[in-house]
Order: sequence, then structure tokens, then C-alpha cells
Amino acid sequence: MLAPQRGRRRRAFIAALKRLSVVNWVRIVWLVAVLWYELGAFFWSAAGCQWPNFDHLKLGNSKVRGLGSNSPAHVLLVADPQILDHRSYPGRSGWLMSLSQFIVDLNLRKSWLVASRFEPDVVIFLGDMMDNGRLTSSDEEYDAYVARFKSTFKLRDPETKVYYIPGNHDVGLRSSDQFHPRRRQRYLANFGPFNERISIANHTLALLDAPGLVEEDYKRASFGTDFENWKGSSDGAVEFIKEFRRGQSQGSKDPVILFTHIPLHRPDTASCGPLRERGTIRRGVGFGYQLTLGKLTAEFLLRNTRPSLVFSADDHDYCDYTHKVLLDEDNEAFTVREVTVKSFSMAMGIKKPGFQLLSLLPHESGTVFPQGVNTFADAPCLLPDQLTIYIERYLPLFVFTLIAL
Repeated sequence: MLAPQRGRRRRAFIAALKRLSVVNWVRIVWLVAVLWYELGAFFWSAAGCQWPNFDHLKLGNSKVRGLGSNSPAHVLLVADPQILDHRSYPGRSGWLMSLSQFIVDLNLRKSWLVASRFEPDVVIFLGDMMDNGRLTSSDEEYDAYVARFKSTFKLRDPETKVYYIPGNHDVGLRSSDQFHPRRRQRYLANFGPFNERISIANHTLALLDAPGLVEEDYKRASFGTDFENWKGSSDGAVEFIKEFRRGQSQGSKDPVILFTHIPLHRPDTASCGPLRERGTIRRGVGFGYQLTLGKLTAEFLLRNTRPSLVFSADDHDYCDYTHKVLLDEDNEAFTVREVTVKSFSMAMGIKKPGFQLLSLLPHESGTVFPQGVNTFADAPCLLPDQLTIYIERYLPLFVFTLIAL
């Protein structure tokens, strides 16, 4: 009895499919395509991405002595979301700019939906939160701009800690009549301190005001003095670095992780590794930006903070480069890896945006680890190529729809 019933249901289903009109078939195809490319593709892109773990620290059936039983702290890094506004593309008409803003905002919300599902303990934005936060605008317009950014990046858990470092699009770099005279004060009121030292899972995180450091560097050079003798602002980046050094010299042995919006100096021919989409990071200066910190500035920064790992942003593309820094005249040196995190936005000239996952393993002071083993680990996560979806998926499907109808 069951076989004939299944046969009748199968024949009825096939008959129903045959009765579907071309219009209904087109509707089904579009429904499936939109669901996949607007949501499914985003979750699929991050399906193989996971928080780095520390299983390699297990020796036999026991962990390295001194690790304790605490699980790693998870830090989500987001670089250059650069929320657009009506001034982002001056050559575009009003309706085209509104369309661009809508599409990019929608993409950011979908990407954040995916990234926030990793449920981080801490989120760090690596600068350039807004594309034109530095420009002259009324306080009301600026407040609405900030509110739009924060509504885009709503947290699943309100207890999650969020930290920001300033980018050149947030506070500017060098002087310009186009920059708001209170741009830094407005940033401070909405995003917090420019320079900050925090401790997470027995790791010291140094959050640096890189645009402010560049500004001080120009002033220092104009006076012809070195960093050690430079008397900058008491709350400036140079004084923060010196104070950080004094704090480290008083006995803290926790690993240091440095966060800077502007990448550190390196040779123009330096490779960025296989995840780079094109080219490399080169030196350059223009209106309101500087592509890398100066050589002397980067050496001063690294010698005084002695980081075990550096994260930067601004370049929009991924870069993994290891610096070698001489510490003294005896040619004593140390090496440190710098990761330039991909932009989170589809509008920054790269095909696949992304974000970075950082795990920090709590440990007791004085813990001895096997050679080459760290208590921190990071992993990049890539997001879909939104422009390719529009041009190579939706556009052919639209042409097919016209032909079918």
C-alpha cells in the first residue's frame, strides 16, 4: 500500500511542477538567488573560520604548567568600515550617492551579522570608522553620523567591551580648511581616549593614536630634535609611548600587542604574503593621509613598546610582514610580526573584505613555554565579493529573466 501511495504523491508533485508558469519559475529562481547571495553566501564565507585555539600547548594529556584552566579571551578586529556620507564621492549625483550609501550600508550590516555571531569578548575598531568624520559639519550632523555607525555595528551582547583607535578619516592628518576645528574633541567625546593601555587575559594591549604620532613627528622634525628630547603634549602619542616604556620597565612581563591605524615603515618591495590581493604597502603622503609611519618613528615605537605582535589598518588590503629592529649599537635585534587587517567595507577597492580573529590565552606570570610557542594567535576571515555578486550573478540573471519572459 505504501509504494502506490508514494507513487501517486510523486506523480502529483511532478504534475504540479508542470503546471507552474514561466513567471512562477522565474520567481522561484530569483527567491533562491537572493536568499543565497544576500545571506547564505555571507555565512558560507565564514563557515571555515574559527577562533584560533591552543591545542598545540598540550603535552601528552596535560597542559603546559602555569596555563590554568581559563579559556582564551576572544578579540574581534575590524578595520576601516568607513561609513559613507553624502560627501564621500563628490563626482556622483545625489541619487547615485544615495544608492551607493544604501548598498554599502546594507553590505556592512550583512557582514556584521556574520562577524558578530562569533560572539567576541572584546571588539577593537582599528580606525576610519567613518569616511568623513574629520570634515566640517554641524554637531547635529556629526552626531547623526556617529549614531548611524553605532546602529550598523550593534552588539549581540551589551556586555562586550568595545575599543577604538583613531584613523586619519576620523581626526584628520595635517591641517586643512576642510577639517573641523574640533574634530579631535568630537572624536574623544564619542569614541574615547586617543591612546590607551589595557590588559586582557594577561596580555597588554597598546592602542595608539597613529595620526597624532605623525603630527608630532612633523613638529619634532621641524625643531631638529630627536624623540627622546622632544617635549610634546602631555596627552600626546609620544608621551604615551614613553610612559608605556616606563610602565614596562617596572616589571610587567605580559606579552604586548600593539594596535596602530597607520602601518609601520618597511621597504617598498616588501612582500605582504599570499593573502594580498595586489601590490604591496609603499610609502606615500597625500591630502589627509600618510601610507606608513616614518622609519625613525617606527623604530622609536617598536623599541619602546617591544610588542610581540602588531596590528594595523588603513591600507584596506591584507598584509603579513615581519620587522627586524636593532635595539642597540651591539646589533642586538628582535623581530615582530605585523598584520595589516583587511577593510570591512566593500567600497575600499578590494574584492573581498574581511576581519581578524585574535585569541589570547591567560597564563600565570613566569610560565615557561616551548620554544616558538605564543599565548596569542590570530586568523583572517574573508567576506564575499559583493560587486561580483551584482555584476556576474544578478546581471546575467536579469538578462535571463527578460529572455524567459
